[in-house]
Amino acid sequence: MAIEGRKLLIIEDNIAQQRALAVYFGEKNDVYTAATLARGIDLAKSKLPDGIILDLILPDGSGMSLFEAVDPLPPVVILSDIDAEESMMEGFSSGAVDYVVKPCSPKLLEARLALRLLPVGKAEISVRGLTVNATTRACTFEGKPVALTSSEFNILFFLMTHAGEYFLPNEIYENVWKMKSLHTTTIKRHISTLRLKLAAVCGDGKMIHTEFGRGYCFAGGGNL
Repeated sequence: MAIEGRKLLIIEDNIAQQRALAVYFGEKNDVYTAATLARGIDLAKSKLPDGIILDLILPDGSGMSLFEAVDPLPPVVILSDIDAEESMMEGFSSGAVDYVVKPCSPKLLEARLALRLLPVGKAEISVRGLTVNATTRACTFEGKPVALTSSEFNILFFLMTHAGEYFLPNEIYENVWKMKSLHTTTIKRHISTLRLKLAAVCGDGKMIHTEFGRGYCFAGGGNL
């Protein structure tokens, strides 16, 4: 799965690896690189990349801090030496769309990232006044912004692309993060806060329906 014509940001302090990835992705894309967290944050805000490859151990802090410093964020794939489950769960909870353990070939990394970069024409979805845009990572209701975390946005975008369909927590996890579900309570927690935020802006607490045995469904406040 090739990536072409996109803006990509690589935040990696291993210069040899950074350059190798920049050369590989730079053949068909605009690539920006950073060796520090501070520089990565600056580029993420100023260049508005379509996707980010993020190392966790950086000279001036943890790569996880990027999720708090930049809002909204494009799809972020963590590329790390740390293969502990706790680190993976922290990454997904923070909003990463994938977690790849080093060493990893550029070709495989491209395939993993390509799964997250939607075609431009499919980047925006609107259902009953609620709009989500995967390029800008923005969510609005009738023009009013809805402040979501990266994980909440990822879950909402998935449910809205399948409006009217029910998904169990583990199914949502596996579709959003493309890996076997480890903790379904993560999904339940995110959906709980997502519902509260949607209700506060939309004035309707039934944007996301729940049915025992079937799971969750985006209904946009309508009746199914």
